[in-house]
Amino acid sequence: MAHKALAILTIILGASLSTAYLYYAPSHLALTLSDPPPTPYSNNITAIYVTLTTIEIHAANAGNNSGWQTLATNVTVNLMTTFSTPKLLGTTQLPPGRYTELRFFSSQAIITISDTNSTYTIPSGTQTGIKVPVSGGGFHIYGGETMTVQLDLSFNNNEIMNNPTMTLTPVATAKVI
Repeated sequence: MAHKALAILTIILGASLSTAYLYYAPSHLALTLSDPPPTPYSNNITAIYVTLTTIEIHAANAGNNSGWQTLATNVTVNLMTTFSTPKLLGTTQLPPGRYTELRFFSSQAIITISDTNSTYTIPSGTQTGIKVPVSGGGFHIYGGETMTVQLDLSFNNNEIMNNPTMTLTPVATAKVI
């Protein structure tokens, strides 16, 4: 009888520890960046440098001003190098939970066109950031789990080539890969 009680206690304790691990152990999130342009860029464009000063992820059901976790800071990427191979921007620990959107801050892009660098501004990129919902309504990450989210970021070729105001509106999506 004592062996049976000990076996039951062991099963209950094991199940409790497994459940606690799933909900309380830290998770790991990797963030990658790629540039799948909506239309091909002009052959005259040889580099698109974007500095992302902060990239954050938002926990579901948290307030708009709270619930943001920083994933990466001060990353400069040449988007022309991320067409076929996404660039790893960073990895971080996250508490287990549901996450629904990314937000990135960027004030400008420096674009090389015909060997000349031109600076374009990204409106609201420094004040409120640019929010990007994670496709599928977000994702749930459990304790001990590692997940990768990819930010696809590009610009419209016509906006780059024919833009007297020198401002750009990013085209961005986010997905779990």
